[in-house]
Amino acid sequence: MADQRLVSRRKFLKIAGGALGAGVVACGGATFFGLRTPSSVHFPEQSFCEGQSKRILIAYASKCGATSEISGAITEALCAGGLTAELKRAGHVASLKGYQGVVLGTAIYMGNPLKEAIKFMEEFGRQLADIPFALFEVCLTMKEATPENEKTALDYLQPISTIVAPVKTAAFAGRIDYPSLPPLYRMFAQADKAGILSEGDFRDWAAISTWTKDLGVVLANYS
Repeated sequence: MADQRLVSRRKFLKIAGGALGAGVVACGGATFFGLRTPSSVHFPEQSFCEGQSKRILIAYASKCGATSEISGAITEALCAGGLTAELKRAGHVASLKGYQGVVLGTAIYMGNPLKEAIKFMEEFGRQLADIPFALFEVCLTMKEATPENEKTALDYLQPISTIVAPVKTAAFAGRIDYPSLPPLYRMFAQADKAGILSEGDFRDWAAISTWTKDLGVVLANYS
């Protein structure tokens, strides 16, 4: 995740670059292994409340699990609001046939959506123009939920939001949990002496719930 408000891009790259360099040496050049998400991180996919009204897809791109957990909460809340909701990883979606709405969530790393989310938009963008489409991101810029930080965070979504205009967007804070980080990410997080990348869960579940309830109304009434 990125926090360009609290860490200058230059400083962040310096921290990351030092850790990445050390990781390459320690792993004998096996950089790919150092970027792999630990197997303990769970990425759920499931359907909720089949047989209810409009069928909504919640697709997500997550690296360390925080975005998948938020996506799961959004899926359950939409279900509780009377919609049929289905949770899938963005990279596992083969078709949008049968869905009356789509919600896409992505983690933000170094100010960019995950490639999995961008590929999703490249494949399904044209279809999304015909159904309601909502978009949210998870990034550490929102550790402090100020209007300025929200504007900065939402700008990260431009590679996606310029393809199809969402009916609703949001930027949520994430978390830093060292065991869920890929080895090299964990190295440079722990190398941050300023404490900006210290462990913590910064997600505002009340804000997520409020946004989802409003989204449910939009999706249910969209025609």
